[in-house]
Amino acid sequence: MLFRGRGPVVHGETGSEVFLRTMLLLAVFSLVGVAFWYQSGSNLREVYSRGTVWDEADALTREQRAALRDYAAALRERHGMRFRLHVRKGPVELPVLDERTLFIGINPETRQVLVEFPQLLRRALGDEYMYRLQNEHFTPYFERGEWQTGLADALAQLWLDMGG
Repeated sequence: MLFRGRGPVVHGETGSEVFLRTMLLLAVFSLVGVAFWYQSGSNLREVYSRGTVWDEADALTREQRAALRDYAAALRERHGMRFRLHVRKGPVELPVLDERTLFIGINPETRQVLVEFPQLLRRALGDEYMYRLQNEHFTPYFERGEWQTGLADALAQLWLDMGG
C-alpha cells in the first residue's frame, strides 16, 4: 500500500507480516467504529429519556432513576409510548401530555397518586385498571413506607398486561 509516494503505510519484513499488521490495523478501525456506534446509541437513549423522571422530593436513588429511564426507553421501543414520572413535594398536577404519554405522579408525604394513560392504552386495559392503579395499588406500599417498590411492581405488572 502506497501513500503519495512515501512508501508503504504498514511496514514489515515479509509479506505475511505486512498482511498481519494490515489486518490488525483494520481490526482497530472496526473496534473504534463499533465503540462509536454503541456510544451514539447510548447517547440517543439518554436524550429520549430526558424528562422522564422528575424527582422533586429527592426520594429515588440514582439506580432507581436509571432503572426508570431504562423502562421508559423499553416502553418507547416496544410500544411507542412515552413515560413520565413526577415525584412531588406538593400537590400532584397533571401536566400537558400528548396522546402517547403514560404519566404517573406521586406525592409520598400526602400519599397522592395521579395516573393518566394514553387513550389507546386506556381502551385496551379499561378505566377500572387505571382507577385501581391510582386509588388502590399503592395503599399497602405507602403503609409500609415502600412506595418505590409499589411503583416498580405497578410498572412490571403494566408491562406484562400490555403484552410484554
